[in-house]
Amino acid sequence: MKGISPIIATILLIVMTVAIAGLMYAWLSGMFSSLTGATSSQVAQATQITSFNVPQIYVSSGNIYAIIYNNGNVPINNNTLIITAAEYYASNATYDGNTDSCTASVVNGNSPVPSGQQATLLLSCSGPVTIVNDWNTGNYYYIFTFTYNGISVQATLAAH
Repeated sequence: MKGISPIIATILLIVMTVAIAGLMYAWLSGMFSSLTGATSSQVAQATQITSFNVPQIYVSSGNIYAIIYNNGNVPINNNTLIITAAEYYASNATYDGNTDSCTASVVNGNSPVPSGQQATLLLSCSGPVTIVNDWNTGNYYYIFTFTYNGISVQATLAAH
């Protein structure tokens, strides 16, 4: 009785080992690539920081302007920025019950506002009051609330 020669047996064992290793590699790399892709997406979302401030709000030529500075790492899109303006009596600092909603368009700077940059926004407000007219009387001041990605910042348009 003759058996397989030791050389052929060794070659067959090597070929089977390489084939099994190749199949295992293909299966495991497919499984881990979906896991690492999902993890990478979660890490990217967790490291996005929305942070901004509104250092100045003012009236010029009958228009309301706000300067916004983006100090986060997410661009701020002025089209999805939620802005409200609450009216307060200048004489006793009490809220008079009137709040306007505003939209913003960029008049100086980039839109969306990139990280580390500022832009000047032209605010168009609508609601129960005409802010510029009431502000010009000197009887009112306004607290503007800017909200983006769940982060809110307030800025005051002082009484005239």
